[in-house]
Amino acid sequence: MRCENCPTEYVYVLEREGVGVGTSVYLLNEDGAESHAMSAAEDTLRQALENDFDPVPCPRCGNYQKFMFPKLMEDRSAWGAAARVAAMLIGALAIVIGAYWTRIYVIRPTDGAFWRMIAAWATVAAAGLVSIALAAARGAWERRFDPNDGDPEARIAEGRRRAVTRAEFDAGQRPGPLGVSPGEQVQRDDRFT
Repeated sequence: MRCENCPTEYVYVLEREGVGVGTSVYLLNEDGAESHAMSAAEDTLRQALENDFDPVPCPRCGNYQKFMFPKLMEDRSAWGAAARVAAMLIGALAIVIGAYWTRIYVIRPTDGAFWRMIAAWATVAAAGLVSIALAAARGAWERRFDPNDGDPEARIAEGRRRAVTRAEFDAGQRPGPLGVSPGEQVQRDDRFT
């Protein structure tokens, strides 16, 4: 991978797991099911290794590449998704309650039904406003998000811990990340059942 900030090209170990499922109706084809599970696991693993990445900063300058930003944001914003789901659920429940009390008020207008109807629809409006505010806050946070701000020393240390420059890897000057030496092939033969 080539750094966007400096001319360094670097490499790192990407670890993923493939999972596959195979079924044998009435246990008539156990070998076929195992073979299918293994093939599916290998396909899943191959796709993950070809298309996925880890957000690893450059070991020379500590810069995260721009395409890594969304993954870095995923790891840090789990509370936002929970708050949005909660606002939507509260709003949906309030819509049902508001529709119920509106029907009751239309059939038999009373002060109690009127105030319950108003309270339910006010809750719908409040949940909608909270959802809009959360979306706006998330958008503002995404526009300001830059993992490369601040002192790069910690990012450089993280980059050196997880990656090596291409030149170091090719020259075999030091073990790579996770103790894998350059040129050493890591192979796992886990059986999937």
